[in-house]
Amino acid sequence: MIGKRVFFGLKTGLLGFAFLFFIACKKDKLELPAAGIEFQNSLENMVNHGVLLQSYVKENENYVFHFETGDISVPQALLLNIQEQPDLWKTVVNFKDKTSFSLLSKGNSLDFIVKDKELNPSGYNPLSATVEVLLPGRGRVEVIVEGKPGTTGTIKHLLTASNPRQVIPVLGLYADYNNQVDLVFTDMEGKERGRTHIQIKTAALDVKAFPTFQTIVAQKDKMEPGFNLVSYPGESELDVSCPYMLDAEGEVRWILLLKASPKLQRFAASIGLKRMKNGNFLSGDGQGSRIVEIDMFGNLVKEWDLLKLGYTFHHEVTEAANGNYLITVSKSAARLRNGKPRINDHIIELNPLSGVVEKEWDLANMLDSSRYDHGADQAGINYSQTAGNWAHNNSIAAMGNDFLATVRFQGIMSFTRGGAVKWVISPHKGWSSGYQQLLLSPVDGQGKLITDEKVISGETAHPDFDWSWGMHTPVLMPNGNILVFDNGYNRHFKDQTLGSSGGYSRIVEYKVDEAKKTVQQVWAYGESRGANGFSAALSGVQYLSQTGHVMFCPGMGVKTNKGLGGRIVELDPKTKEVIYDLEITAPSVSAFHRVTRMSIYPDNM
Repeated sequence: MIGKRVFFGLKTGLLGFAFLFFIACKKDKLELPAAGIEFQNSLENMVNHGVLLQSYVKENENYVFHFETGDISVPQALLLNIQEQPDLWKTVVNFKDKTSFSLLSKGNSLDFIVKDKELNPSGYNPLSATVEVLLPGRGRVEVIVEGKPGTTGTIKHLLTASNPRQVIPVLGLYADYNNQVDLVFTDMEGKERGRTHIQIKTAALDVKAFPTFQTIVAQKDKMEPGFNLVSYPGESELDVSCPYMLDAEGEVRWILLLKASPKLQRFAASIGLKRMKNGNFLSGDGQGSRIVEIDMFGNLVKEWDLLKLGYTFHHEVTEAANGNYLITVSKSAARLRNGKPRINDHIIELNPLSGVVEKEWDLANMLDSSRYDHGADQAGINYSQTAGNWAHNNSIAAMGNDFLATVRFQGIMSFTRGGAVKWVISPHKGWSSGYQQLLLSPVDGQGKLITDEKVISGETAHPDFDWSWGMHTPVLMPNGNILVFDNGYNRHFKDQTLGSSGGYSRIVEYKVDEAKKTVQQVWAYGESRGANGFSAALSGVQYLSQTGHVMFCPGMGVKTNKGLGGRIVELDPKTKEVIYDLEITAPSVSAFHRVTRMSIYPDNM
C-alpha cells in the first residue's frame, strides 16, 4: 500500500522545480528535468497500484491530484492537457514530453465492465455462474447475491483477485428465480468505489428423488454464520452423490448434479465433501476407490487411484497439516488366518504430490482383532460386525503430533505416528488381557472413578457417563476435549440398529486425562429425542468456532414428520438450547453422510 506521506512530500519545492523546467525549455529539444521525471514516476506508481483518483483541482501554478492514499502536486508548466473520461473511469494526464498516464478515476456508471456472463459454466452446478469483467484499473470485486425479500439469504464475498480482467465466480443463486447480483468495485482493502447490477435467471432444479425440508427451529440471529453443506448420497449408497448447500431458510443455494459429469457420473462420496486449504473439495469415491479433488463448480481437478496402490477406499479422507492425505482404507492383500479377506482396518498417509503412500497403519497390529460380537446383526457386512469386518474404521483426524480415530466396532483411539496406541475409549467387555492397559477408566461428574462393573463393561449407563457405540467423526475441541457422534449402534450390547425401538444417538464431549488414564463425560445431548435423533450409522458432529455452538447431525433412518431421513441441529452446549433444527426427509433412509456448516465461498477465492 502506498502511504500518504510519500505523496504529501511532493508538494514542497515546487517553485524550484518549475524554474528548472523553464530553463530546460530553452533547449531546441524539450526534455523534462529530473523534477518532472519524479512527478511522472509518482503518477506511474498510482497507475501500477490501482489507486483511485478522486478529484483534481488547479491551485496557483499547480494541479493537485487527490488520490485515495494522498495528494500529488504537478506544476502546470509540465502538462500539455488533462482529458476526463468519466464513462470509462479514466483521467488521462498528458505531459509536454508526450508522456501520458491513464489514471483510474472516479466516474459514472460501471455497467461497461461486464463483458460476458455464463450460467452453470461447468454444466454440473446450475446455481452458479461466471461473469467476465474488465475493470478500469486494478482493484478487487465484491460479489453480492441478494436474498429473497424478507429473508437473511444475502451472500457477500470479497474476492482476492485484483487484476483488471477477471472471471467472477457467482455462487449461491436461487433456483427458478431472477437473481439480483451486485458487483462492487473496491480498493485493495475492500472499500467501495462503485458498483454495477446484473440479473441472472435460473431454472427450477431437475433432480429426481430429492429430499424435502421442514424447518422446526431457526433462531437466525443466534446461528453460526454460513451454509449447511449436506452430503446427500442420492437415492441409495449405490447412487451418484448429490451434495448441496442450504441457507438458514432451508433453501438450496448450491448443488452438484454430477450425473452429467463424464468423470464423476458414478461418484459415491462416502463422507461427502471436505473443504481443502486451497478452497477446493476433497473426497473419497467409494465406487471407484479413488481420492478426488473437486472445485466449487463440480470440475474434477485431480484424482488418485487407490486400487493401483493396493487399497480400496472406505469412508474417510482428511487433509493433514503437512498437506498429505489421511485415508481410511481396506488393504486388498489383508487376510484373516483362514485366508478370508479382512476389510476396513487400515489407515494410510498419501503424499498427493508424489502419489506415494508414506505411512500405513494396520489396526490388526494395534487393536484386539479377536474382539467381535459373534451374535451381532448379520444383515449386511458394511453395517454389521463380522470376523472380517471386526474394526470398521470410519474416521481419522490429527491430534497434535498424534492421531485420533473412531473405529466403529471397537472405540475411540489415540495413537502415535509409529503406531503405538496411547489409549482407547471403549466398553471394557471383550478386550483380552493384553489390551486392558490401553482402556481408559470412566469417572463421574465429580471426577471419581466409577466402580460399577456393569457400567465399566458397557452393559448399562451411569447417570454421569456412557460409552459411545458405533461412533463417527471425532473432533478435537479447542479446550483439548473430544467431541464425537455416538450413534448408539447396539448400545449396551443390545440390538439397537436401524429401525429399532428405543434407540437413540447422542453428541458427547469427553475429557481425557492421559496421566490418570481416565475419561469423563462433560456433557451429552440426544437421548431425549429418541427416534427423532437416532441414526445407527453415518452422521457427524461439528464444533462451530464463531459462536461456540455445536452441530448434532444424525443422517440415516431418523424419524421426521414426513417419514425417515436426517436432522440438522445447532446447539448451545452451555444451555442445551436448540438454535436451529431442520428435518430432512429422504426418498431412502439415508439423508446424508455428513453435514458441515461453512461459508459458500472459500476464503481464498
